[in-house]
Amino acid sequence: MTRKTNTMLIGLLGTILMGLATWTLVTLIELQLLVTMIQQDLFSIDKQFGRVYSFIDSVRGN
Repeated sequence: MTRKTNTMLIGLLGTILMGLATWTLVTLIELQLLVTMIQQDLFSIDKQFGRVYSFIDSVRGN
């Protein structure tokens, strides 16, 4: 292998690794966003259950 071939292979390998690192970072950010959205939805559902139980308690108390 010549020096020119080695240089091209190193450039190609660097490009592939940079693309893989970028794809991994984007995927992790998307997953973090999805987890945050799901947590907010679950918190909202929890608040709704709390309101229902509070209403039931207020109706039973009378």
